[in-house]
Amino acid sequence: MKCTACNHFERKNVWTCSNCGNSIEGGVVFVTGISGTPASAFLQSVINEAKNHQHKVTLYDIGELMKKYAEEDDPDVIWDRILDSNEKVRRHLRALAFQYITSEIKSNPNTLHIVDLHLSFRWHPYLTKGFEPHVLKEFLPYVRCFINLIEDIDKVQQNLAKTSWGTRKTLALLLWRDEELFLTDLFANICGRVNSFALACGEPPSMLERIIWHPEQKRVYLSFPITNILNDEDSKNEIFSFRDKLRELSIIVFDPYASKDYDDTYKKIEMEAIRHEVGEVTKDRDFRFIDQADAVVVYFPKKVASKGVDAEMNHARSTGKPIFLYSPEDLGGGPFAVPASHFRSDSNDYLQLINQKLGS
Repeated sequence: MKCTACNHFERKNVWTCSNCGNSIEGGVVFVTGISGTPASAFLQSVINEAKNHQHKVTLYDIGELMKKYAEEDDPDVIWDRILDSNEKVRRHLRALAFQYITSEIKSNPNTLHIVDLHLSFRWHPYLTKGFEPHVLKEFLPYVRCFINLIEDIDKVQQNLAKTSWGTRKTLALLLWRDEELFLTDLFANICGRVNSFALACGEPPSMLERIIWHPEQKRVYLSFPITNILNDEDSKNEIFSFRDKLRELSIIVFDPYASKDYDDTYKKIEMEAIRHEVGEVTKDRDFRFIDQADAVVVYFPKKVASKGVDAEMNHARSTGKPIFLYSPEDLGGGPFAVPASHFRSDSNDYLQLINQKLGS
């Protein structure tokens, strides 16, 4: 973001200039995701949340803008098959859409502009562009952050099956979703290494509102055993109750259970051939959530083994993230266990500790 008072560039999403103290309003947030991701509904909830807090905000859907210009030029256009059209046609429609948004940003500098778009497509077996990097030049003074929305693959398949996309294979969607996240990070770097966040659609929309308008709030990744408590409703409810208490402390919590992709997709017959790949994608995604957090908060409702938690604690340690650990019992990890930065065996003490160290 560029401060209009002193022309100082802030490389992070802030609302006050660190150079002159002037208020920095407006800006742009790019939200990406593959087709079949319920971005429109999710972002509309974010908009409603933001307006309830008196934030000025406008949402743009690049696809809808392109469709509008296409129908104005040719009322008989078959929009559902637009990805079969010539690349020049799509590039022209995208240019018109972004010209409109650029004009709106300059006319309304104190409004936050959220742009919903796809960076890539796998309409055909190969990858095609959904965005031209040179377009970013117009937005450089305004970019606050990039957000990549991640939806469970089985839900993406269900959503696409209702459209002209039809039936799409799991592996192709896994690859495409990973490519969209990769491109999101790449374009964020092009804009001066601004923040790029991955966010599961299972998270509450209020979380994105806080990421955008409250960047001062600490972000944590909540790590807990999953496989060994799948049938233990009391343990799961205890974890979710703790998660909600964390959020009441004005802490942004990335919840791995907001995406049930691995559990649901793993059960499918077609997964036999790519089971290992899905496991690797799931692990990498959870590590990504740790990378974008300020700390890892580990919660063991009871003494159980968890290779996932062990791996997440090890990743947190290797990347310099502080680890907060709660367990009512001695986990007995042995000499090779990853040491926690902070440990409590009483849940109330644990919550107070986190509030003291990370709360607003």
